[in-house]
Amino acid sequence: MHLFDFPDRLSPMLVKELRQGMRTKAFVGVFLALQIILGVILLSAGATSASYGAGETISNIIFIFFSIAVLIIQPMRGITALSSEVKGNTIDMMVLTRLSAWRIVTGKWASIVSQSALLLVTIIPYLILRYFFGGMNLVGEIVFLAVLFLSSAALTAVTVGLSASSSVILRSLIPMIGLPIGACFLLVAMLSGPFRGNSMSSFFALDTEESRIFVSLYLAACAYYGFFMLSSGTSLIAPYAENHSTLRRLISLAVTIIAAILCSMSFTNTDALPFFLTLVLLPVFAISLSEFAPLAAPTYRKFAKRGALGQFAGLFLFPGWASGFFFCIVLIAISAAPFLINQPTSGGQDHLINGLACLASMLFPAVIINVFRINGPQRVSNYVLILIGSIILSSILAGITDSLSNENLLWLFCWIPPVLMFLEEMGSASNNDVLVYSFIICIIYIGTLLLRAVHAYRKSIMDIRAHSDSE
Repeated sequence: MHLFDFPDRLSPMLVKELRQGMRTKAFVGVFLALQIILGVILLSAGATSASYGAGETISNIIFIFFSIAVLIIQPMRGITALSSEVKGNTIDMMVLTRLSAWRIVTGKWASIVSQSALLLVTIIPYLILRYFFGGMNLVGEIVFLAVLFLSSAALTAVTVGLSASSSVILRSLIPMIGLPIGACFLLVAMLSGPFRGNSMSSFFALDTEESRIFVSLYLAACAYYGFFMLSSGTSLIAPYAENHSTLRRLISLAVTIIAAILCSMSFTNTDALPFFLTLVLLPVFAISLSEFAPLAAPTYRKFAKRGALGQFAGLFLFPGWASGFFFCIVLIAISAAPFLINQPTSGGQDHLINGLACLASMLFPAVIINVFRINGPQRVSNYVLILIGSIILSSILAGITDSLSNENLLWLFCWIPPVLMFLEEMGSASNNDVLVYSFIICIIYIGTLLLRAVHAYRKSIMDIRAHSDSE
């Protein structure tokens, strides 16, 4: 019997990480524990096979333990994926082997996902045995299993992308707290039936339009956020000459246009409109408004050789936060269309207030890091931490205001954008006042960023041209 090694067409980074990862105590422990627990559960269930609902109970137990393995433990292994390479100063050595930063990041991500896929394969025999207990919705449980696996792949992309951050809080603390909490909420929502009290298997059977739309949008969101997190991690470790911004922005532009078209349809819930568009815009805003890499001469020349059209496209697609801000203005204009087209029948302004508050919330961290001139790779980390901090602070202020029954305290902090949502929700203030303040704050933040972006963009172009002339 001959044992064959991995084929040469596989990425060497993937092969290296797979060999190392499958020998670790973490993977071996998870693998053995999952098999032992599920084996004991099925053996114990044999004695109660005649009881009503035993099959569905077994399915739920299988999915709960599988979810713990692939939604919490496996993604957590990505926390040190890139930070260990950065600390060991091995990134440059990998680049010398002609591995691009993108292949390094995706290789580490694919290694963990491949190990999760192995766990997925090992529970299939248990589902086959579960079939004989009766009451199995085959399509629903297979689709639910696939959703769990793809959710694991997206969460792994998040932790791998964050692992390149220089912030310990963002890289380690937030995933260690957020993953268990998020996985629990996700699992409870899925097992309880997201809509109309349906069971998990019947909802994911894809036999209704509601089910098909939900699963399609959820998987699209996993792919979108997964790509952005991997791309963000790539940008943090890549040389400045590698341009990852252009592709990232073009993809976000296409997704924003599609989202704007869908949100302009008559079936769209106007109350959910601001938050849906915020989910689409938040990744590109967070990365584009905090990009620290300077414009490299090779990237500039690629656009400049296409003449005036290339120069104009570069205004929005060049690396760096300045062109990123101009690009975000384009996305804001596209996202404004659904608010103008899809007006609520009641004539309320809640969706406009929430939309402006969400926009200001995404601009607020960029204003802070640019006004205080925070430079370097920590800009991305600071953007995320400031955004999270503003939401937490606003929640605390809203709680204090509610206990004191005096909303004047909130008005003092209305320059913190999430506060505007609480003011609108409390309803004691005039919605017109909140709307006006929300609009003014957005204009101030956009104007502040515009002045600094124009200066930064002109300086980067002048530096490139001066360098080219000196050569």
